[in-house]
Amino acid sequence: MAFKQMPRVVERALPMLTQDLVDGALNLEEPSPTPSPRPTIAPLVPRGGVVDIAPEATSLTVNTSWHASDSSPAEVDVVAFLLNGDELVSSDEDFVFYNAPATSEGSVALTIDGDSEQGVRIDLSVVPSECERIVVAAAIEGERTFGDVGAVSVCLDSPESALATAVLDAATTERTLMLAEIYRRNGTWRFRAIGQGYDDGLAELAVRYGVEVDG
Repeated sequence: MAFKQMPRVVERALPMLTQDLVDGALNLEEPSPTPSPRPTIAPLVPRGGVVDIAPEATSLTVNTSWHASDSSPAEVDVVAFLLNGDELVSSDEDFVFYNAPATSEGSVALTIDGDSEQGVRIDLSVVPSECERIVVAAAIEGERTFGDVGAVSVCLDSPESALATAVLDAATTERTLMLAEIYRRNGTWRFRAIGQGYDDGLAELAVRYGVEVDG
């Protein structure tokens, strides 16, 4: 659109009011770009997927959560096994569960947050040298199965950020479920999402890992 004043501006050789002149008159400077925020969402790891754990991340928590029914919530227990190179516990004290919620040196301990969230706190700096693998599993009481529970969310967290997330939703008739493991590989700790289930109970799972179970 042409402005009526434009011929008069040209005739008098008046300076055109460009955006640069306006910014200069107002002492405006080009704003510095705002740095993009650091991503805080943990990568979604598929079943069998692996994530390397940074050497400085020695304080970790494997948090597990599921949907709790308002009428009849399932009784789910999260446990952990500290395994040696033979894929067995070195002693029964390497089985961390509700009756023995922490190892003697404090490397692995259970945490509970309500009816539908439990976790395993791990301090890699004090994990015994013979421990090559820490398996986090869950067991369900009674006649219920993980098919009744539905999707189980597993998150690997450090105090600074979430490191990995997995959603395990393929269970049907299983009463025990291997959720994830933290293991050594060439001097580096790694996290793997598992999602392998069994139809038998916690006692049978413990026996597979070499725990002596009474009765």
